[in-house]
Amino acid sequence: MSAYTLFYDHACPMCRHEMLRLKRLDKLNIFTLSNISAPDFELTTAPASMEKMQALLHIRRDDGLVLIGVEAIATLYRAIGKGWWTGPLIWPATRGLASWIYARIARHRYGISVLLGFNPACRDGVCKL
Repeated sequence: MSAYTLFYDHACPMCRHEMLRLKRLDKLNIFTLSNISAPDFELTTAPASMEKMQALLHIRRDDGLVLIGVEAIATLYRAIGKGWWTGPLIWPATRGLASWIYARIARHRYGISVLLGFNPACRDGVCKL
């Protein structure tokens, strides 16, 4: 079984919630989270430029293969045994639309986080008043 490094924006409340949720579901401990918004994030270890990683989720498999966007999401869910619902993300007939929608969500993730009720002042269960 492959292991994966997930390059995600921890400063985005919705992104942080989803990545931490995926990590909790990772019973085989095959995911490593890499916070691209951390001050000490080392770009030299990254699979792409900061601009590209901020635009779409990037994951790197332990064999070096890099997956991006909806393909990355589908791969992660398949890896934890929950891939059954990700079919529409990668079916040839719907992949283009799924990628287009995901890119728009990723571009507006901070605003969408607020609309969905994710508090940007909360991190790891602690909220600033």
